[in-house]
Amino acid sequence: MGLRELAQKDAAHTIEGKQAGNTVFTLSDKAGHSWEITGFVGDIGYSVDTEGNRVAGRTVCASFLASRVKINGKTVTPAPGWKLVYRNLDGETQESNVVFAEPDRTIGLVRAYLSLDMSGTEQAVNDD
Repeated sequence: MGLRELAQKDAAHTIEGKQAGNTVFTLSDKAGHSWEITGFVGDIGYSVDTEGNRVAGRTVCASFLASRVKINGKTVTPAPGWKLVYRNLDGETQESNVVFAEPDRTIGLVRAYLSLDMSGTEQAVNDD
């Protein structure tokens, strides 16, 4: 087994292993195809400066094995406008849209960057 195959095997174990702390989510395209996938969803909140002012936006992305998303037997990369639904740590359902996706064809992963509907959920960081 070459290094690339070994890296793919390790990635599959890390992303989909039972003890990996992963998330099960649903990915859907605009044509109605849908996949239930195990992977990671990272939701990093606003950064603040030393005075409590917001200095950066929110980054949400999902990482999963590319081979889990196939149409007619062919692996496809998620496109802008596809939907991704997952549960956050509080068990609340989060609906998001794929903004863009980066496939890593070396080890067979995809990282999809997502946008969330933030209306009504933002809270002030600095009340001054």
